[in-house]
Amino acid sequence: MRYCARYRRRYLAGYACLLTGTTLSLTIPWTIKQAIESLERDAATAALGTFVAAIVALAIFNGLARLGSRFAIIGAAQRVEFDVRNDLYASMQGFSPATIAERGTGELMTRASSDVSAVKQLVGFGGLSLVSTTFAYGGAIAAMLAVDPWLTLWAMSPYPVLILLAKRFNAAVHDRTEAQQEQLGVVSSVVQEHIAGISVVRAYAMERRAEAVFDAANAEFLRRSLALGRVEAQFSPLMSLIAGVGILVVLWAGGRAVLEGRITLGALVAFNGYLAYLAWPTLALGWTLSIVRRGLTSMGRIQELLTRTPPPPAPAETVPGTPDIRFEGLTFAYGERAPVLRDVSFEVRSGETVAIVGPTGSGKSTLGHLLARLWEPPPGTVFLGGRDVRALDRGTLRASIGFVPQEAFLFSRSILENVTLGRDDVPAEIARQAADASGIAAEVDEFPQGFATVVGERGLTVSGGQRQRLALARALAGGPSVLVLDDVFASVDAAKEEEIVANLAREVAGRTVLLMTHRLRAARAASRVIVLVEGRIVEQGAHDELLRAGGVYARLWRIQQLEEEIARA
Repeated sequence: MRYCARYRRRYLAGYACLLTGTTLSLTIPWTIKQAIESLERDAATAALGTFVAAIVALAIFNGLARLGSRFAIIGAAQRVEFDVRNDLYASMQGFSPATIAERGTGELMTRASSDVSAVKQLVGFGGLSLVSTTFAYGGAIAAMLAVDPWLTLWAMSPYPVLILLAKRFNAAVHDRTEAQQEQLGVVSSVVQEHIAGISVVRAYAMERRAEAVFDAANAEFLRRSLALGRVEAQFSPLMSLIAGVGILVVLWAGGRAVLEGRITLGALVAFNGYLAYLAWPTLALGWTLSIVRRGLTSMGRIQELLTRTPPPPAPAETVPGTPDIRFEGLTFAYGERAPVLRDVSFEVRSGETVAIVGPTGSGKSTLGHLLARLWEPPPGTVFLGGRDVRALDRGTLRASIGFVPQEAFLFSRSILENVTLGRDDVPAEIARQAADASGIAAEVDEFPQGFATVVGERGLTVSGGQRQRLALARALAGGPSVLVLDDVFASVDAAKEEEIVANLAREVAGRTVLLMTHRLRAARAASRVIVLVEGRIVEQGAHDELLRAGGVYARLWRIQQLEEEIARA
């Protein structure tokens, strides 16, 4: 209703046209009644031409009024669809990783497409049909009562059964519609996952397995769709039966009334005209209720997402100066799982570079996610510039941090657009300088279209190492005061790593840098190294100090040196 209220003038105009059209339609049987009674009185002098002209005029104006109602109401519905889809997309921008993991991409896509379309049907054809049916029943029954109240009572006698059936139908359609929409989300998730991972599917000859998984999901969707279709298919014939019974009752009772002289033949014809006028709304009642029920179910599913946290606003400012980073007694777990970080406390001073190293699964990446509030940290555990990150505006926080995640993501745009991300304060020259510092500019220049080269979906047309370095260039181009680099050297060789580390040493001078890496060559360039094992800090200090200590870091260093010697051999 809140969305529809924005276009209330359109809806009011549409309903006014519907009311006008209904009134004109109901006038036609009354005009026919007058024509028949005129013929009964004096066939020779009856003004049939006048009656015919009146009926034609009523039909024309009725058509124009109904056309106007559709333009107004359907036009409003399209605008409501536009608003709902915009709000839903904006809401999705604020989703936490937990919400996306809980819902799944396919499920979210279903709600943004199929469910939004069902809402449009609800506030468009569904609303139009429901109001039109209400006007039709109200007007026709009032006209029938004016002709003969007793005959109206006879005609309406089957309709309590219709009300009972409609109530049961509505409940059944709701349950089956919700089940169908949920399964459509499952089908969409299967398609999205297999298309996104098509290279893996083909590399491991999984095509038949992928087809089998899709067939199973699609078969369940078919089963649920057929269950819904069976309910809808049963309702319309029952409505036809009720309408037919009503006509038979009227023919019997009305014929007796004419023979008894209680009503005229013209009145009986007009009464049958009103009853016939109700035939289509009665037959379409199942379709109308189905649209309404589907739309309400879909709007409920959409509303679940619209009540989520809104996306961060465009930042008006950044955290002033070069802020420090502090983790204080941080313990964090993903959902109900065991904690991935346990009582972690350390500080990255303003302008300092600190490396976080440790075995896979030790919690390195989680530190970056919590600092950028991609996942919400516990209160009073993560600080930027002396302020709890939970107290900072998300837009301000993220504008202050250049975050390069472990899994680099590129949009299906040009390389230049992937580096600038449409930021007005990042011209092409700055983007080029950032690409130079990331060690990717020379390779981009060798592409046929250079920085104008469009990468494929998710950046699949460039290598993993190139994706990582482009993501690094993207972070550097914004000139943030804080950099969070999560394993940005994972997909480059030792020579390229040395080149990038040397470039970064110049580029990040004066910035606060948190570097998560399992490549210890990069960690060697940091002023301090924090060693995490199973979510706990077990060592910290400078590279040389940790080597002399002979602990976990020294063991990791020896293993990596041995791996490099084997690789060279």
